[in-house]
This record gives sequence, structure tokens and C-alpha cells, in this order.
Amino acid sequence: MTYKLLRHKDFTAEWEKLPSAIRDQFKKKLAKVIEQPHIPKNMLKGDLAGCYKIKLLKAGVRLVYQVKDDQVVILLITVGKRADSIVW
Repeated sequence: MTYKLLRHKDFTAEWEKLPSAIRDQFKKKLAKVIEQPHIPKNMLKGDLAGCYKIKLLKAGVRLVYQVKDDQVVILLITVGKRADSIVW
């Protein structure tokens, strides 16, 4: 089953700030995620339990998404560099 991607209201501004090369890398990964979004190793814990991450290790950037199975939707929540002191 293919899921539909939706963006959180704050996601678009963060997405547009990324270099196009980084956005292209995320697009490739998202193309795989829309087919199978529940990837156990990418599940987040704590305040973001129920969400998943996609990481670009070399770039130091990650994208956080939430799966809404009842609506067949993947909600893109946030994207950016993660500092150790920041929750997400």
C-alpha cells in the first residue's frame, strides 16, 4: 500500500532552507518510505514516541515523520540538524 505524504505547517519553511542536494537525498529515501513507513529501527522514543526518523549521517540532518495508518498518510513533521540538547 502506498501512503500519501503531507507536510506539517512548519515543515515547508524548514525544507526550503535545505540545500537542494540534501532535499534530493531525502526524496530518494521518502520514495521507499511511502511503500513501507513502519521501520522499527527508525522509531523514536520519549516525547516523539510514535514517530520515525530518516537520517542523512554525512550531512548531519534528519527528518521526522508520523504515520497515520487510518488515513494512509505520512505526516512530515520537521527536518534539520539535530543538536544533542534539542529534544527532536
